[in-house]
Amino acid sequence: MNVVETDRSFNTVSGIYEIIRNRIALLEYAPGTKLSENTLAAEFGISRTPLRKVLQRLEFEHLLVRSQGSYTTVTDVDAKTLSQIYEVRMVLAENLYRFIDLPIPPATIKSLERLAEEAKELQSNHDVYLLGKIHREVEEALAGTISNIRAREITELLYFEISRIWLSCVHKLDWNEEIELLSSELRELIAVLQRGDLRGFGFRRRNQAAMAFDRIYKAISAK
Repeated sequence: MNVVETDRSFNTVSGIYEIIRNRIALLEYAPGTKLSENTLAAEFGISRTPLRKVLQRLEFEHLLVRSQGSYTTVTDVDAKTLSQIYEVRMVLAENLYRFIDLPIPPATIKSLERLAEEAKELQSNHDVYLLGKIHREVEEALAGTISNIRAREITELLYFEISRIWLSCVHKLDWNEEIELLSSELRELIAVLQRGDLRGFGFRRRNQAAMAFDRIYKAISAK
């Protein structure tokens, strides 16, 4: 069990869903990986019926696709689909101020400050999994500030569609630049949230998404 799963329950459908979704996001199940229903059911100690509900939900969210037999496959994302996802993500990011209530909870700021400290460790530690975990926890902390449930759900769905694609491209990018960008993004987000500048927050999130798309698009186009 990895560190992301320590507080997840193997005994609930929602808990198993979160575990598998995080494994996909953090490349434990990379694009193209075939998942066996029998193997997963045995691991989680459940029958295939509730497991299929989990897999069907992940398929609906475009993270899995059904294969022949009792397998499902982790999906990939092509350049065109990636562009469309980011178009929506940038529009939503810029308008998130409409769905966030002030004041920002102090716990959210503390979480972001902790993650900023953890990001510094990556300057000397090329740990792709840890990089992905930090990004995931940043997204989780920021999603928690969105009071509109539907806006939060859409934001998270879009994140999970592209997170694994970005992480799989990291080896093609400049590691030091990626870490510096992450650190500077966190500093900017902490500053605007502490000021309660929600429009500034949305503007920065939109710009950060645009820059991320540019880097990822170039990387996947170079295949």
